[in-house]
Amino acid sequence: MSIGIVRALLASMCLLGAGATALADQSPVRIELSGIEYITGGIGADDAIAFLDVAPRYNLRITLASRTGEYLSDIDVTIKSGTKPILDVQTAGPFLFTRVPPGRYTVLARSGNALEVRHVVVPGRGGVDVRLYWADPDRRDVARQCPGCPQPREPGTP
Repeated sequence: MSIGIVRALLASMCLLGAGATALADQSPVRIELSGIEYITGGIGADDAIAFLDVAPRYNLRITLASRTGEYLSDIDVTIKSGTKPILDVQTAGPFLFTRVPPGRYTVLARSGNALEVRHVVVPGRGGVDVRLYWADPDRRDVARQCPGCPQPREPGTP
C-alpha cells in the first residue's frame, strides 16, 4: 500500500472521528419563554439519546406518541397552572421537557381535532413523566382521552 493511500485513509479516519465527536457533544437547544425553560425535539436515534441523557435536568417530561408506538411531532401543547397558561408551544419532536415550579398543572396537547388532557403534580424534588398517546394516529376525529373532562361544545353554542 502506498504512503499516499495510507495518509488518505488516516486523514479520513480522523475526520470521521471528529464528526462523531461533534455529533455526540450536541445537546438539545434550551429555550426560555415567559420564564419557563424547555427543550423539544427527539427526532432520530441520536437526538432521542441526547434527550434521554438530559431528562433528569427537567421536572416535567412529556412524550407524545400514537398507541401503535409511533412518535409524534408538531403537537400543540399548553401547560396551565390553574386557568393560566404558563407555556404554549408546538413540539419539534416527540419530547417536550420543561422546568416548572412545583405544583399542580394541566397539560393539554392538540393535533388537529385530537385532544389529550392530563392533570399532573410536579414535586419539589425529582420530576414527573407524562406520556400522551393518541388512539388514531391520523387524528381525523376528536379524541377525548381525559375521563371526566368537559366535552367540547358545538360551534355556536354558549
